[in-house]
Amino acid sequence: MTHIFRYKTIASFMAALMAVTMSSCSDEEYSTEMMLSDIVTVTSVGNDTRFEFQRYDDSPLIKLTAGNVDLPEKIVNNRVLLRYYPESGEPYTSGAVKVVGLTLINNDTTRIRPIEKYNWTATPVYLNSIWRTGNYLNLRMKVEYSEKPRQFGLVVDSLTLKNPQPEVYLVHDKQGQPENYMMETYASFDMTNLWSLPTCQSIKVHVNDTNLKKDIYIFTKKQ
Repeated sequence: MTHIFRYKTIASFMAALMAVTMSSCSDEEYSTEMMLSDIVTVTSVGNDTRFEFQRYDDSPLIKLTAGNVDLPEKIVNNRVLLRYYPESGEPYTSGAVKVVGLTLINNDTTRIRPIEKYNWTATPVYLNSIWRTGNYLNLRMKVEYSEKPRQFGLVVDSLTLKNPQPEVYLVHDKQGQPENYMMETYASFDMTNLWSLPTCQSIKVHVNDTNLKKDIYIFTKKQ
């Protein structure tokens, strides 16, 4: 598995993005409105930056347009945590928005591998929430900060791929790095290569977690 956390890179890029967006939005104009926060996909940048997302499960696709943010081309197709106000005042409807903050999060696709190749329980996470939006599996959690990259990803056990309920594992391994402080992070995994299979009726996700009282989560396809 090649996907790994690189916290220093993410942190510096995140700070630059937030500086761009925050400087271009009035502090007072939307102070009485409810600010929304969602994980979205950046679909285009330019005069109007465009985002799209599903709020939960298989809910309708929402498309947002923002004219007050200038982002680099390399962020297109990335998942980000977006904080914004809808200009219409109507939450969770397609249309124009004012962006007040944008954070790059950990992006990846599900990897199809034999799970026996990974020590997936090596380093637990402190899971706050896990949810599906369309073909994406999203996580909000705390992990230990580290200066060096680590092994992190969502792995589908290839031996179960054709089962009605494939087994999926959150792999997290600091690989011997020393203890450090906890930091909050988000991750969003594109699992189209799994969820789109006609044999897949649901998935069983395993998480080595120190917070919630369960370590298995079932997500079922809409029939």
